[in-house]
Amino acid sequence: MFTNAEINFDGLIGPSHNYGGLSLGNNASQDNSKQVSSPKDAALQGLKKMKLLMKESIPQGIFLPHERPHLKGFNKLGFTGNIEKVLNDAYAVNPNLVSCFYSASSMWAANAATFSPSMDNIDNAIHITVANLNSMMHRSIEPKFTYKMLKRILNKKVNINKSLLNLPNIGDEGAANHIRIAERHNVPGYQIFVYSSENISHAKTIERQSLIGSKLIARKNCVEDQRVFYLQQSNKAIRYGSFHNDIVSTANENIFIYHEEAFESTQELKVILAKLKKLVPNFKPIKILNSEIDLQTIVSSYLLNSQLISLPSGGMMFLLPSEVKQYPNCMQWLEKISAEEEIKKIKFIDVKQSMRNGGGPACLRLRMIFNENEISSVNKNFLLDDNKIDLLTNLIENKYRDRLQPDDLLDPNLADESLEILDALTKIFKTGSIYNFQKI
Repeated sequence: MFTNAEINFDGLIGPSHNYGGLSLGNNASQDNSKQVSSPKDAALQGLKKMKLLMKESIPQGIFLPHERPHLKGFNKLGFTGNIEKVLNDAYAVNPNLVSCFYSASSMWAANAATFSPSMDNIDNAIHITVANLNSMMHRSIEPKFTYKMLKRILNKKVNINKSLLNLPNIGDEGAANHIRIAERHNVPGYQIFVYSSENISHAKTIERQSLIGSKLIARKNCVEDQRVFYLQQSNKAIRYGSFHNDIVSTANENIFIYHEEAFESTQELKVILAKLKKLVPNFKPIKILNSEIDLQTIVSSYLLNSQLISLPSGGMMFLLPSEVKQYPNCMQWLEKISAEEEIKKIKFIDVKQSMRNGGGPACLRLRMIFNENEISSVNKNFLLDDNKIDLLTNLIENKYRDRLQPDDLLDPNLADESLEILDALTKIFKTGSIYNFQKI
């Protein structure tokens, strides 16, 4: 089964998928705030993406949805009683409290953690550090469960590090701001951490990935100092809606694609690229010029929030959101890049429900890289196969809601339905009692 060193772990979209409009700086999240969502369509679309990768013989793992509503969060703020009372009391204080503790943002597996393969690290061991996601309330409640889930997915051969302290100015939002460059996945590589502007003043943006947070993650992951670079994302890109670096750049093995306005310092970028050309055999940076595709289009199309994936058969596949087809200049650029011998396939996938919440194919996955001897560290219960796909499809089609309106978050039946679905998922993936409600 494991002919490839790369395993993509996707977040399964949960039954409370909704558009809370909670993500500052995320244009899609803001624009679709309080719109009607379809949890069923969202989950099926995500599953279809996973199936597509499996058909390419790429191992596919899964993260279970987080427990929603997050009752412990409500309780910590002083809301007690039955679920109906808790929801109504919280709503009366501030409707956003209900949105926050019902948020489906944990579907963005790219933000869950930062993974560093053993070949890059001082101790020759795998490290993964959970993101603290401290910039926004609805995300800051995720790290504890993410850590617990990773402990179930990966055994003691993997060093799973808890998140950084939840303190101002050390924000960390995981792999969405992390790039690894290597000739191949299974050889030592070099890592680039992209941090936000240190002085963001635009009212609709917020600093998500700090420089100090990035340095601390590299340290916790035991990455060799000479294998780490730091780059600041451009203020302009952030203002335009590039809330994470994976909106304006993407990379896989020796290929690094970026927009010319992705980074704040052109000179710093030039220095790093020059070093990587000397260090990484066949390193190929690809710059998208404004004259080809302007920055606004890069951000709105999610062209680079796609998955660039190594195929076991050789070469790479570019998996893009179907929305890209609406942009002629993006399609022209893809036609040009398809002539590159490394990129063998270009495919499109419909993940509209996710896109409306502000994330494309890349946001839905966390890439993990293992060598041949490390594969046994992965709990196979969390790897998809045809049987699990069938069970998931049946569960989603029969138990998920077709439509979810903002007011439905106050429906106690939704809470009951969600917990019932989560309980069923633990049986499919044989996790045992992993959710708080299962221990009551």
